[in-house]
Amino acid sequence: MKITPQDFKEAIELADFQVKIDNIDEGYVNEISDEIFKQQPFFLTVLLGYRLDTSPEELEEIMKIYFLIWEYFKQYKNLPTKKVTEAHFEKIQNRNIQMLQYIEGEPEQNDKLKIYSDDLQNLKSKALLAAVLFRYNHKPVLLKMDEYKRGIIFVGIKSFVECFETI
Repeated sequence: MKITPQDFKEAIELADFQVKIDNIDEGYVNEISDEIFKQQPFFLTVLLGYRLDTSPEELEEIMKIYFLIWEYFKQYKNLPTKKVTEAHFEKIQNRNIQMLQYIEGEPEQNDKLKIYSDDLQNLKSKALLAAVLFRYNHKPVLLKMDEYKRGIIFVGIKSFVECFETI
């Protein structure tokens, strides 16, 4: 996978966002939730839907990942004007699920890794996905989460990143 100078610049910015996210308080949560609701209501709807399937601790960490994504993308001028719709999200999510199903059928590990690499190469926000993966793979509450549930949530997270890249 090719990493660009822009990816390195964004990685530094995302490190600052991660510090901010790790130190959020109730005021920030309310403020950012209102902002998301006004600009991208479906994004907030999906996040709030996780409360039915996760523990409060898991939901908090997932919320921090969603807020990290929001902090990254809210600088894009199209974010407030073009909404991610359920249909757009489902189209991208279904494509991601189909890719995973295809990969399961690949007998060779190297072939699987090449498909993953090719898919990730198409992302414009590689640094963001790296930051999300870091949180996903280093937060104990997320590591203890059921593997299937973790996978489903991650596919949704990646799908939103791709949705925001295309608006």
